[in-house]
Order: sequence, then C-alpha cells, then structure tokens
Amino acid sequence: MKNENICKFSPARSSDLICLHFVKEANQTQAKNMRASHHALHLVAEGKGELFLGNAAYALSRGSLFFVADGAEFSIRGEGLVYYYISFFGRRAQELMVRFGVLAGNGVFSGYEGLIPFWEDCQREAEEGNIDILCESVLLYSLAKLRPAKNERISAVSQIVAAVQERFAESMLSLPVIARQIGYDPKYLSSLFKKKKGVSFTQYLRDVRLRHAVFLMEQGVDSIKNIALLSGFGDPLYFSKVFSETMGVAPKTYINNLPLGTE
Repeated sequence: MKNENICKFSPARSSDLICLHFVKEANQTQAKNMRASHHALHLVAEGKGELFLGNAAYALSRGSLFFVADGAEFSIRGEGLVYYYISFFGRRAQELMVRFGVLAGNGVFSGYEGLIPFWEDCQREAEEGNIDILCESVLLYSLAKLRPAKNERISAVSQIVAAVQERFAESMLSLPVIARQIGYDPKYLSSLFKKKKGVSFTQYLRDVRLRHAVFLMEQGVDSIKNIALLSGFGDPLYFSKVFSETMGVAPKTYINNLPLGTE
C-alpha cells in the first residue's frame, strides 16, 4: 500500500451528526502542535508514535483507536506512522463524546486492529455519492465496538469536566448552570467534584481558562481584551489580576517575553 495522504470531504450538512473529512494521514502533517477545529476519531494502521494531548502523551501503535476533541491542543508524531481519521461535529457528536467519556480525558484505546480493513475499504470506496454514509457508518460502528464504554454510566464529575471543556469560553458558566444541565444538586456536585478532583470547581474552571489564554498568547494573539473574552473571562481587568497572581507576571509581560516564532 502506497503511503500518501488522502483527504476526502463529505458535502452532507443536513444531519445533527456531520462527518466533515475522511483522511488517510501518512506524511506527519499533524506533527506540529495545533488546536482541533472539530472532534476527530483516529485509527492507527501502521507504525508507532505518540499522541500529545494537552499536557499528556499517549503511546500509539497499530490498532490504536483514539479521539481528539474539538478545541483540544494536540500533535501526533512517529516513525512510519500511518493512520486514518474522521472529523465530525454537530449536536449528536457532542452527545457521543460525552457518552463515551472522551471529553473527560478517556479517549485512547488499544487492540482495535480488526477495524483497520473496514476503515481502509470504506476510505477507498468513499466518493461524493456515498461518503457521508460511509463516514457515519465507520464512526458509529467503531464507537459501538469500544469495550470500555459498554454498560457504563458516565459519572457526574466526568459530565462536569466535559461541560467545562466544551463551554469554558462562556463567561456565565458556573456549577449551578452545569447542575441544571445534568440534573444534579449544585451543593452535592461541589462537594463531589472537590473530593474526586482535589480542587474546587471554581479553581478548575479558572485553570482551564488560563491554559487557553496562554495558548492564545503563544499563537500570536496580543490583545488582552480579546484573550480575556475568548478564554471566558468577562472582565479583562479581572483576567489580568488572576493571570498575574497565577503566573507571577502580567499578561503583557508574558506576551513580550515569548520567544520569537512561537505559534
């Protein structure tokens, strides 16, 4: 099999589960750190490598099935690494990611070599008249084969983490808002979250927002107001105060100290 990148686009836009690309990746084009613009499910067909996702690294080999969630910072590197991926979005896409615990960090699985021929055949057969059906079929079939997800109920804490990862840029996001969304008492969730995660919900949300702010700075965004708003801080002055207290320097100083070429 000749190792070359093949990217096929799905034109379908009528479903609440929309598969956008079906790609064969063989040339390390995702080796540079980037931010995902959609959810994506990947399957390694050849070689070995690593997935760098946020601050974590995961070993990849033939048969590794893994997710990258919309908005996640990631890169994929390796020797002789060939993998396929389907990017997708929509209301049902978000439900699937929460259902399988992916937005809570549980998104890398091994032992799925048996899916490789199916993915290869579908990618090879995909064309304008059938690619939307094939993409959705591959995605849903692969999800159905995920053994860790069988008969599991995603925990309340996992649902909170998923909601934060999805909605941290909303300045009005709070634990009571999430509690109403998932049907729990806010006081119970506050106690449970602190017990399971070791930090308060407020601290966790603030840390997620600050990490995103740093990412924006490293991507070249230098407007403090824009960084604050895009990271979920409704007030730029409050953002500057929190950033300074946490990072030890003011946002502008941090930006000015970034090495040239950081993107």
